[in-house]
Amino acid sequence: MSTAVKGIFLCALFAGIMTLQWNIETDLTTNSYMKNYLDIAVHDAALALDDEELSRGYVVFVQDVAEENFRQSLMFHLRLNYDLSPLEDSFFQDPVEIKLLEFFDDATIDPETGEPISFPYVYHNEEYQIIDVLRGPGVVAVIEVQSPRYFRGEGMTIRKASVYEYVF
Repeated sequence: MSTAVKGIFLCALFAGIMTLQWNIETDLTTNSYMKNYLDIAVHDAALALDDEELSRGYVVFVQDVAEENFRQSLMFHLRLNYDLSPLEDSFFQDPVEIKLLEFFDDATIDPETGEPISFPYVYHNEEYQIIDVLRGPGVVAVIEVQSPRYFRGEGMTIRKASVYEYVF
């Protein structure tokens, strides 16, 4: 009898540990996917340059095209619909949220001075705790998603930030 109880206890303990391990692995995979594909999406957004301004020697983003490039890149790599909800075959179970998408280029006005910014430019965002020195025109993005749960428990919120810049 005691052998059967020990066996049942060990099976229950094993199941609990495996569930915990699976959830931790899911969190790590979510973290990796978000960082890697956010970096690619920010790069894709930074490709939307105004050719006329570029011919004059200025880097200026066409922001509506850049935003669409960003969204399309996230959709492709993370398997999402246009509203950033997951497709049926996506790893994710909840929609991805774009929390921040900002552009800094040769046409950007510094909110503190009212003058065009010059590079290097110290970017500071208190809400997302980002401080970075932009050495050239760039794109800053933050996305967020709930980590999927295939077993019991609530997923954790994974938030990732990325900065892409043209350095001269």
